[in-house]
Amino acid sequence: MAGTLNGFLGHTQSSTSWFNFYVNGRKFGEIGQAGAYAGAFGVLVIMTTGDGVACEEARSFFGNIELVSVKEGLGRNRAKCTSPKLAHKMIHDAAMRAIQRIETGVFKPFILKPPIEMKLELCRSDYADEYATRPGVERLDARTVRKVIKNSREIYHW
Repeated sequence: MAGTLNGFLGHTQSSTSWFNFYVNGRKFGEIGQAGAYAGAFGVLVIMTTGDGVACEEARSFFGNIELVSVKEGLGRNRAKCTSPKLAHKMIHDAAMRAIQRIETGVFKPFILKPPIEMKLELCRSDYADEYATRPGVERLDARTVRKVIKNSREIYHW
């Protein structure tokens, strides 16, 4: 997510306009958002692949899922990458393990309990000016807007 130390190409939706995004007071990135959206439909998150900090982020949201770190960030714009052939094998093997583990019941949908408060801190006040004109969005300060949603199916409705 945006602002993660050594997260390779770290961002949340936009690397130029979104600064921080919070759901019910917890900092969220795209991994958490996608998992919450999927969870609203009963869909499980069973595996994540990305850089090391993306995998740590996924574990913090979804628990003991399969993780495959195929690169290690050395800063926002630099990473040490696993070879494509090895990365492919690692991803394949983890996907097979994840599928086999589904029947154990270890995975649960990631469900957010309503009401769900979303706060978006933007990089500039003019971005917040635009968001504040949207239905259901409340302006909190120069760069922060807030919206309350009924369920995670609305997590992308800004």
